[in-house]
Order: sequence, then C-alpha cells, then structure tokens
Amino acid sequence: MASLADVETQKRLIRQEFVSRRKALDAELRREYDAAICANIRNLPIFQASGYVAAFIRHGAEVDLSPLFKGKRLLLPRFDARKGVYEMVVIEDLELDLLPGKYNIPEPLPSLPAADPDFVASQVLFLVPAVACDRAGHRLGRGGGYYDRLLAGVKTPPVAVIYSCQLSDTVLPGTEYDIPMGVIVTEREVINIQKGE
Repeated sequence: MASLADVETQKRLIRQEFVSRRKALDAELRREYDAAICANIRNLPIFQASGYVAAFIRHGAEVDLSPLFKGKRLLLPRFDARKGVYEMVVIEDLELDLLPGKYNIPEPLPSLPAADPDFVASQVLFLVPAVACDRAGHRLGRGGGYYDRLLAGVKTPPVAVIYSCQLSDTVLPGTEYDIPMGVIVTEREVINIQKGE
C-alpha cells in the first residue's frame, strides 16, 4: 500500500498535468463550455430541488458558474484564518457582499455571519471546483484539503464541476480523507456516480 507521502507526490504530478490541460483551453472555447456546463447543472434534478446552493467564484481557468447564481439562495466559502478552514456564508448581493480574500479570490465580507454548519450539511447542495476527477467520483483539488473538510458530513452528494479535459481515464490516487463526488458535470456529460451512470 502506498504511503501518504507517495500519494501526495502522485497527486502533485497529476495536478500539474491537469492544470496544464485546463489552461490550454482558449477563452472563447471556455465561454462556450461554461454555458454548456451551466445548462447541464440546471437540468440536474438535485439542483432544481435545492433551495440553497454552495458554489465558488471562478479562480484562474476554473469554470464560471455565475449564470447559476440567480434564483437560488447562494452560499460562498470564506477563509477563517484563526481556524485555518473555510466556512460557508449566505450571499445576498455579489456586488456588495464580496471582497478579495485568500488567494485573491472574492470572498464574503468578514461582517457577514457564517452559516450554521448543521444547516449547511443537511440543506445545501455543493457545486465543487476540481483540478481533476475520475469516473468513480474521486476528486483532486488544489491540495489544501479545504473542500474535503467542508464536505465532511454533507448529506446531499456533492457535484464536481470540471471541463471534459479534466476527466481522468485512470483512477486518481486518494486517501481516506478525500470526500467522493456524487455527480460530475462537464460540458459534454453528466456522470451520476450514485447510480453508476
């Protein structure tokens, strides 16, 4: 069995490859793919049934989900430097409620209250960014483990949001702490891990 250090080394190398693939997409193609991904998410029964959706603000070459932000109660992550973890915050106004946070990604204002973790775990659908995913629902993030901690205990299976070039044909390395995805959405397909589709 591979040691934790070996797994982390494997992940780092795979991360570099998939970040390069994503960056290679030109801006016009990315806009086209973003629209297709948002349409695929809108058609998901779990998205349609969810009143509260936890999403992310695009960072670098990630998928732009902003067209989905209207019509749902939106939660975004905010870094709590004291605890070294992210917490979720309900956002009312994207123009007024955000400012640059960790990694210079827009985050909810410090003055806004954090959502109750039990409410987040039981009532919120998570749309999760990823560097890569495989068809078994394994997700590779940026490497901090922040999302895995956020998703621990979440009842609704999380939805990973990636471009098809980020879909790995081979099983990604992982640890017991990695939270599996319930659904993976790309511009080409929706992979329902729960049902084995």
